Amino acid sequence: MDLEEKTIETPGDRCEVCGTKLTAAEIQAALESGGPALCSVHADEVVPVADDEAGFEP
Repeated sequence: MDLEEKTIETPGDRCEVCGTKLTAAEIQAALESGGPALCSVHADEVVPVADDEAGFEP
């Protein structure tokens, strides 16, 4: 059994949410961000999580 961590060097050519074929720019954006392969519509919906939780009161 191979338990070595593997990295994906190229994202898929389809959006992970809707399955639309990605453009070269969308694939490049996924490579640069290290994130999921998303079309421009779904990439716009991603909200970055702030490292600083100032103002958060449990």
